Amino acid sequence: MHIDNDPLKEEADLLSYTRRIYHDFYVQNDIALLLASLAPDVSWCGSGSQMMRSGRDEVMRFFVSTKDEMIPFTIHNETTAVHRLSADFINITIANDVQTLPSTPLLLKEHLKCDILYRKNPDCANGICWEIVHINNSVSYDKLNPDETYPIAEGTRAYQQLTETPVLPENKISFFRMIGRKLMPSLSTEEQHCLSILSIFDNFSIEDATTVCGNTNIYALLNKLLAQGFVLHQTKTTGTYALYPLIREFLQQKFSLLPKEEQNQHLTCAAQHFLSQQQYTKAMSYANRAKNYSLCLRIFIRGADTILLSNPKTYPMDLLDHVPSSVLKKHMYPVLYILLDMYFTNARNLYQKNYDRVNSLLTGEDKHIFFELLKAYISLNNLPSMINHMQNACTILQHTHFRQKLYAPPLGFLCPSFALIYHSVPGKFSEEINQLATLHQLSATINHKQNQEEWALYFKAEYSYHTGNWKKSAEILAHLSTLPAFALELTLRARILYIQGFMAYFQNDSSSLSDIYEKLQSLLPRATSYESMLIHLCSLRLRSAIPCIAEKNISPDSEPESPLRHSPGLTYQELIETCTLIKPGNGIPLLYAALRNERFSRERHSVLGEIYSYLYQAIAYDMLNQPDDFRQSLTKALTLAAPDHIISPFLPFTSHLPVTWSQIRGSDSMNHLIQDIALFVQERPYHLEVKSMQFPLLQETLTGKELRIIHLAVSGKTNREIAEELHLAEITIKKALSRIYKKLGIKNRTQLATLINQHFLNP
Repeated sequence: MHIDNDPLKEEADLLSYTRRIYHDFYVQNDIALLLASLAPDVSWCGSGSQMMRSGRDEVMRFFVSTKDEMIPFTIHNETTAVHRLSADFINITIANDVQTLPSTPLLLKEHLKCDILYRKNPDCANGICWEIVHINNSVSYDKLNPDETYPIAEGTRAYQQLTETPVLPENKISFFRMIGRKLMPSLSTEEQHCLSILSIFDNFSIEDATTVCGNTNIYALLNKLLAQGFVLHQTKTTGTYALYPLIREFLQQKFSLLPKEEQNQHLTCAAQHFLSQQQYTKAMSYANRAKNYSLCLRIFIRGADTILLSNPKTYPMDLLDHVPSSVLKKHMYPVLYILLDMYFTNARNLYQKNYDRVNSLLTGEDKHIFFELLKAYISLNNLPSMINHMQNACTILQHTHFRQKLYAPPLGFLCPSFALIYHSVPGKFSEEINQLATLHQLSATINHKQNQEEWALYFKAEYSYHTGNWKKSAEILAHLSTLPAFALELTLRARILYIQGFMAYFQNDSSSLSDIYEKLQSLLPRATSYESMLIHLCSLRLRSAIPCIAEKNISPDSEPESPLRHSPGLTYQELIETCTLIKPGNGIPLLYAALRNERFSRERHSVLGEIYSYLYQAIAYDMLNQPDDFRQSLTKALTLAAPDHIISPFLPFTSHLPVTWSQIRGSDSMNHLIQDIALFVQERPYHLEVKSMQFPLLQETLTGKELRIIHLAVSGKTNREIAEELHLAEITIKKALSRIYKKLGIKNRTQLATLINQHFLNP
């Protein structure tokens, strides 16, 4: 881009160039022009304290890594402004309303504002006379109050606050010197010291800050920093603060100059603080940085489940090397967890090293029980082997006085669906459910837990859900909801709500679905860290698969600290991530992700994982207009699902599989499954949506209840029979049919049957 020397023309050309960058990014999802214009010292700030990057390499990595997740928008009501700050600096603001395309599964409306600060540089490496040194993005949502939107420091203010001359620092060192000149003199020595300590936090609350800086007036310091405008960001909805990236980096250098003993003292203080709040991953992170291994072990004992099932890994992998043998023998429970973690994350050398050490330390019954439990869990989903080793452990426990507490880790690896982990052999699903109940009973015996009859019922409900017997599943879940375990065990309650949510979705019951989702969220305030992660993962799956929930604005602060990233439950997280790729134009990345899912699911012997991977492949091939591969992938999914009549994986994706199901043929069990899927497709609202019918009088969309009544009516049932099945009064059904007739522009049931058969039920 070459800009003319005439200032007015220069500004007009730069504005035109900026609009091209902006429209390429949001409309075409093309980042090439943006990346070519970044200065080496560019900084970027998005719509939240976690959306900050500095330096060209880091900013480029972010935009490249997130490109495949971008959604194309349409742009409306655009306004622009050009502010020349000096001969060499121009700030351009673009603001507009954006909305996702009608073809996009996720409906999103936002008001965007983007400030881009340019610096003149005729000799820049990419040949562009102007380079971008700062980008600020702010987003506001219709449903948010003004004080809930993210406040952005505009490029103009950043320029005014950080510079006395018309030239910004050319490198980070001079930038840091500027901060030293401008910021530090306004703070006392104590405040400077406190601020350097706060740089250890990614974000922090006032309580967090007070814990590590007890001698400083935190309120006064934070207010002073907020008034500066370029040091600190406050998120009012969560009450947390975050230092801007370059400021934090400057302060971290100050912190690194403190004596090592003092650094470790502050990190240990932070670790103990988060431990007291049961934020185990944060606590472990700070204890690890302080090299406080005894504290690491204490944290691990308290929060092993959360720490091991989280990412990134926060505990030191060499932790056991720093624990004396005498201490190690007293804490075999965390040792068991660490060995399992090393095994499942393929750290086999470390696993073998620590395995041999434990083998040499333990003797007698202690040794036998420990290794029987270890063998049970590394058997993964070989349920007969798991049961055998668990029974051996139980037998030893019954005939000896075990000297320490040794718990069996929770089954399921935080995966909301046990079937996704433990269904490993097609045609054996029912048998595996019974084996899973037995295994859970043995685990509970070792852990001295009750309520195992409730869990056995839950496994039956999950089996009925996956195989399409929703009436039986709903009856079991309704019964479970009345039992004490439903109130006492949040992991059981979350899984029950998870299944109820999907069944409500499949039955077009949007009202119940919203209620279930809110109930799931209401569990979080009283959940432990482990339970909280399970609840978040249940919510994540519902949001990824169900459009009416996916449309809701979800704050990043409502997400778990670290989503599930390793252990056998990784299959679940991978499938969710692949599901998010189902967007127009994403055929290639979706296909690659689905092929990867297939490989990993097969390695982990997850039948449901393989079914989902073949479904994703089918959707990708349909996007790529490869009908033969599409049918082949769909047939593979049906072949795996048919022996057990597993229908649940197919139902969320029927709108993405525009196939005439009757054209696919296979075994009797496959044909039976296809018939049930086809029946479901006929009943879905996007197949009976009035807006899609070519009649001038039809302007409304039928409700879920009306669709159900139509289905029963055209099936030949009388008003009384429909009322009995739906538990409604007969007069209610009569009135509902009258409304349906009016919407469809017909007069009676005969015309209803003709209309539905002609326009909706024909393949």
